[in-house]
Amino acid sequence: MAFMKRSYGGVQPYIPCGLLRIRLPFIHFKISPPEIVTGLMNACTSYGALAVLITTLGLDPEVAWALVVFETMMYTLNWLLGEPSICGWITPAMAIVIVYLEGFDPGVVRLQALTAVQLELAAMFIFLGLTGLSKKLNTLVPPGVKAGIVLGAGVNAVYARLQQGGAVDTVTVGCMAGLIVVFFLMFSQRIRSRMEKNRVLQVLGNYSFLWAVLVMFIAGGISGEFNYNFSGQIFKVPDFGALFMAVSPFFIGWAAPTIWISSLPIALIAWVIAYGDFITVQQLGMQAQREDEYIEFDTNRTNVICGIRNLVLALFAPYPALAGPLSAPYCVATYQRYKVSGRQGMDSIYDGSGTNLIFTVIGLFIYPLYEAAAAAAGAMLVVVLCIQGFVCTQICFDLANDKLDQGVAGMMAGFILARGGGVGLVAGIALYLLLASNSKIREDYRGNKEKQRLEDEETARQIAALEERRRRFQAGEQQEEPSARE
Repeated sequence: MAFMKRSYGGVQPYIPCGLLRIRLPFIHFKISPPEIVTGLMNACTSYGALAVLITTLGLDPEVAWALVVFETMMYTLNWLLGEPSICGWITPAMAIVIVYLEGFDPGVVRLQALTAVQLELAAMFIFLGLTGLSKKLNTLVPPGVKAGIVLGAGVNAVYARLQQGGAVDTVTVGCMAGLIVVFFLMFSQRIRSRMEKNRVLQVLGNYSFLWAVLVMFIAGGISGEFNYNFSGQIFKVPDFGALFMAVSPFFIGWAAPTIWISSLPIALIAWVIAYGDFITVQQLGMQAQREDEYIEFDTNRTNVICGIRNLVLALFAPYPALAGPLSAPYCVATYQRYKVSGRQGMDSIYDGSGTNLIFTVIGLFIYPLYEAAAAAAGAMLVVVLCIQGFVCTQICFDLANDKLDQGVAGMMAGFILARGGGVGLVAGIALYLLLASNSKIREDYRGNKEKQRLEDEETARQIAALEERRRRFQAGEQQEEPSARE
């Protein structure tokens, strides 16, 4: 149970700290049993980038495991500092980051370059959150360039993992089993159209990546592609000291000035991709609002918390998937259960999100789970990045306003694929300025501002409606109390 209780329609208790809202388990929120299960499920999917840590960064498998655990531990800063959502990676940006890192010689320089990207991203998040300028920066990025960034990330993700001689050729059965299951459950119209009326399909669809991983483990094991070597240990604590000595810039040194310059476009691309998740987080929460709890949303706070997570990771354990505001499958599932189960089922949204993230971390100390994931790491990465390729392509066409935007997006994606994210970003902006008329540039800017205005108005309308319902209920309480005493 939580020691502190909220009034009906109020905000869940917290310790104020400027923009931040500090909440502690058992004091400000309680453990929600159903989310223990989903948290442990989330632990399985946290190993999706394990192959990158071992191959691209050249880490020892035990050090790579420690890095996954430490990175996931930073998820807990989300609920600790006031966010109601379940956070995750900036997954679409991971493919661009990987290609950028592979442009350097193997070894320490790749870790130093990753540190530079993540520190610059952290600085952007924190600065834009504290100044409130994130919306302004977003309106300055033309739709064609946004579409190009997203399409480039998606195409890059697929290309990087499907090249000849990669995991698809060496662990074919495992890869194909995972891809078939995840695409069918996540994107099939046959499944998605029936999910609202079928509880089984909801569970299958909402946790499609988990089921794909489990089927992949089984198929790869039966085919002999995955060589499972279980040590017999059930619980194990990583050697975080060895991790910090292997990857922290305080031990391996800092990047050269040229690397800090070349990493800036990569950080900017990652922020543009993450901005869309800020909006998604807020809208998911608004749709799940109940009358008994007022959930605070603040995109500035979301920026700052993402910045803090990236800052800690960059200084101690840089991570190629970076730290973003949303883990969509688990966030959607938790918000849905919060909405339909009422206060008896989940007293506060922080019960659900906090429990999920706490048990995600606990699940990573279950050593056989890591041992299975290590054997299937290459196939898991193929599945993760192919999902992103599909989703990014869908988003790209929604972002482009016209044929010129589509052309810019396609060319920009080609540059990103051929020459990397930095060249791709510069080429996309240059091509847009070269081809777009002055009137189109003005129209695109006005369109971005108008879209932002409509989003702000809708958010304000929903907040006002929630405030009004809470005010009416509180007025009703005040009217009932005298009659109750009589």
